[in-house]
Amino acid sequence: MIHNKISENNNKFYNNLIEYEEYYLVKENIAYKFIIGKRKNDIIIKCKNYEIKLNNNDLSLLTETILNTLDNAFDFMINIFEENKVMIKDVTINKSIKLILKLYRRDNQKDIEMTLFYNKENKNLIFNELNNNYNKLKCDINSLKHDINTLLVKFKTDNIKKENKTSEIVKNNSNSNPTNIQFSKDLIKDSYNDDLSFNNTFCAFKSINDILYLIYSNKNKSIISYDLINNRKINEIKKAHIEIITNFRYYLDRIKKQDLILSISDHNIKLWNINNYNCLLDIKNIYQNGWIYSACFLHDNNENYILSSNCNFGHCESIKVFNFSGNMIKEINDSNDHIYFIDTFYDKKLSTNYIITGNNCYVKSYDYNKNELYHKYDDKNNENAHHSIVVSNEEEVIKLIESSNDGNIRIWNFHSGELLNKIVVSDYILNCICLWNNEYIFVGCNDKTIKLIELRKGIILKDLVDHNKSVSTIKKIIHPIYGECILSQSYDNLIKLWIDKK
Repeated sequence: MIHNKISENNNKFYNNLIEYEEYYLVKENIAYKFIIGKRKNDIIIKCKNYEIKLNNNDLSLLTETILNTLDNAFDFMINIFEENKVMIKDVTINKSIKLILKLYRRDNQKDIEMTLFYNKENKNLIFNELNNNYNKLKCDINSLKHDINTLLVKFKTDNIKKENKTSEIVKNNSNSNPTNIQFSKDLIKDSYNDDLSFNNTFCAFKSINDILYLIYSNKNKSIISYDLINNRKINEIKKAHIEIITNFRYYLDRIKKQDLILSISDHNIKLWNINNYNCLLDIKNIYQNGWIYSACFLHDNNENYILSSNCNFGHCESIKVFNFSGNMIKEINDSNDHIYFIDTFYDKKLSTNYIITGNNCYVKSYDYNKNELYHKYDDKNNENAHHSIVVSNEEEVIKLIESSNDGNIRIWNFHSGELLNKIVVSDYILNCICLWNNEYIFVGCNDKTIKLIELRKGIILKDLVDHNKSVSTIKKIIHPIYGECILSQSYDNLIKLWIDKK
C-alpha cells in the first residue's frame, strides 16, 4: 500500500470530503487507485469498480477504530475481511452486495450493515467476485497484502536510491563489520503473544514475491508466518502436526517458482508451499526405532529430494532420501551413532553433492552419488554432540565450521579432513552457529549469550546479552531497511532482532 495527500480539485466527490487520501493496491503487477474519505458522519471507500459506505448510525461505535486516521480505515477494512468478521447478507444481481460486519465492543455484540457497490464489467479487483466465492476472497486478500508489501518496499527503496543514502549503506553492508550489531526488539512480544515450542527452531527467508518471512511454531503445533518488513503476523496453519514441531528448513524451487518449507516433528515430515499454505507432502513413521532430529533438501540432476536423519540410541545411523512424491529413493547407513544435524553441500568445481551430519561423537560427510562415507572429522577425545555446521566456500580452501558440546568451534579442511583451527569459546554447550560473510561467526551458547568470533584470528570480539535462557537458533537476514542483521531464538520463548543501529 502506498498513499499520499491528493491535491484539491473541483470534483464534487472530493469537495464533499473533510479529509481524504489516495491509496494504491497492486494486483497482477497493476496498481489500482482508490480513495478513502472522511465526511462529517461517515467513512467512504471508493474505487473505479467498487464503493463501500458505513452505516451512519453506527459510526459512533467505530470512532476509536477507524476515524482517527485514514490509514486505520484502510487497515480496518482489510482486517475485517481477513479475520472472517464479515458475513454476506444479500446479493442484488449486477449491482451490490449487502454485508454484515460483526463488531464487538466490551461485552456487547453489534451488527453493522454496509453495502458494497461494484461494476460487474470490471474484473480487475478481487471484490468483483465476492458474491461468487467468499473463500477465494480470503485467499486473494492474503495475496493482495503480499503485493502491497512488495510495492511498499519498492517504493521505499526507490526513494532511498534517489537520495543516495540507505541504498549505499545496504550495498556496503555486503562486507560489513558486525561488531556494531546490538539488540533491537522482541519480534513476537511486540506484535502478539505466541507460546513457542520448547525445542523449536525457526527459518527466515526472502520469498519469490519479495516478502521477508519468519516461520516458526508454537506449542499448539501451529505453523506461523510473520512479515519481517511490516512486523505483523501473516498466517497461521493451526494444528499442522500431531506432535511438537522441532524445526524448519527452507528451499526455493526455481523450476516451479515456489517457496517451500519442511516442518519436522519427532516422527513425520511435511512439505509446504508457503505461497499458498498448501501441504504438498506428509511423510509419516519414517523410523521405527528413534525419532527425526533434523531434515533438509537436496537438488540433484534437476530433481528435488528430502533427506531425513534419525536419532536412535543403540541403532545404526540412517539417512533416508525421499522424492517429492513421498517415495524413498535410497538409504545411507553407517556405524552405530545418532544424527543431531543434517545438511547438504554442493561443490561446483567437482559437480558433487555431499551430505553433512553432526553426530554424537563426530562430524561426517558423505558422497551422495556414491552412497558412501567421504570423511570423518575426528578430533580424537571429542566425544560430544555436534549440533550446528556451516560450510565456507568463498576461499580457495573449502572450510567446514562446526560447534560442539565441549564449548569449542572447530574449522576443518572439507576435502582433506585436516583440522585447521580450534577456537575455545566457553565451558558451555554451543547450540548453533551463523556464518557472517565468511569472516565472522555468531555462536549461540547455553550461558544465554551470543558470542561474535572473528574466524581469521580465532578471537571472541563481543558478547550479545539479552536472552534469559539458552540460545537455540541464529539466522542472518538482509533487511531492506536495516541491511545485514541477525535473528535469534532461545528457550525463553522469544525471537529477537539484532541490528546495526548506526
